[in-house]
Amino acid sequence: LNEREARFSQAKLELYGLYRTLRALRFHLIGVRNLIVKVDARYIEGMLRHPDYAPSASMNRWIVSITTFHFTLVHVPGVHHGPDGLSRR
Repeated sequence: LNEREARFSQAKLELYGLYRTLRALRFHLIGVRNLIVKVDARYIEGMLRHPDYAPSASMNRWIVSITTFHFTLVHVPGVHHGPDGLSRR
């Protein structure tokens, strides 16, 4: 993250992380229909279902880009999420 991105709110960071990941893997994901995306932030689902409530234009652009992929969003509680599990003990 650069200096500006490091100051993003938690919700914006989670959404940005999903956007950057899907964007980086987009050539590998073309045509994939049964993609499962696991996140520990439950509010991401709400942001993707109701994009008109996003507080900024940049978040709206990320949401539009994210929703071009065909995937199922699955919430995994943070304590069960590998990378976050150690920091939540």
